[in-house]
Amino acid sequence: MSTLSDVIEKFCLVNSSPSGDVLKAVYRDTWVNVMYPQMVTNELQGRLLSMISMLVKPQRILETGTFTGYGTICLSAGLSADGRITTIEKNAELETRIRRNIELAGLTEKTELLLGDAKEILQQNFSEKILSFDIIYIDADKENYPAYLNLCWPLLKPGGVLMADNVFWGGKMLEENPKPTKETVGVRLFLTDAAALPWQSRTIIPVGDGLFFGIKSIND
Repeated sequence: MSTLSDVIEKFCLVNSSPSGDVLKAVYRDTWVNVMYPQMVTNELQGRLLSMISMLVKPQRILETGTFTGYGTICLSAGLSADGRITTIEKNAELETRIRRNIELAGLTEKTELLLGDAKEILQQNFSEKILSFDIIYIDADKENYPAYLNLCWPLLKPGGVLMADNVFWGGKMLEENPKPTKETVGVRLFLTDAAALPWQSRTIIPVGDGLFFGIKSIND
C-alpha cells in the first residue's frame, strides 16, 4: 500500500536500484495469487528497508507480520554472515508460500518463521532475548501497535533501529480528526507512546503508507 502519488512513486522507482528477480517474482506472485495483496510491502519501501539493513549490517532482526515474505527478504539484505531474522505471521495458510519465497531468496538457513499471534508469541517466548535485536520491524495488526512497541522495546539493542509500517494508515492518520477506529486509535497510541521513549533520533518517512523510523538511545 502507498499513499504517495503514482507519479512520484514511479519517478522514485525509476531512479532507484532494481529490486532483483527474486523480489520481482515474490511481488508479482503476491498480487496475482494472494488475498489482500495490498498488504505486501511497497516496492519503494522495500528498497529503503534493504538499504537500512545494508547500513546497519544486523546480526539479529525481528519482524512482526511476515505476509508473503517480501519485506522479510528486503530486511535480510544486510544480514551479517552469521545473522538471522525471526519473523512472525498469524495466518498459517501463508506458511507454504512464505517458506517457498524464503527458499527462493536463499534465506532458509537464516530465517526463523514463527506462526501464531505476534503479541502472544512475544509475551511467551522472548523473555530470554532482551537486547538481542539490531533491527525490529513492526508490520502486524495496527490495533496492537502499542503492545508491540511495549514488548519489542526491551528486545532492541541500544543504538538499534525500530521501524513500524502503515503509520499513515491509508491516509486516515493525516486527517485533522481521524475517525476513531481500532486501527487509527492503535496507531495514534503507538506514536504517543513512542514519543515518550529514549531515542537517539526518530522520524516518519513518507514512503509507502508511512514508515516510522527510530534509533534507540545508546544510553538506554
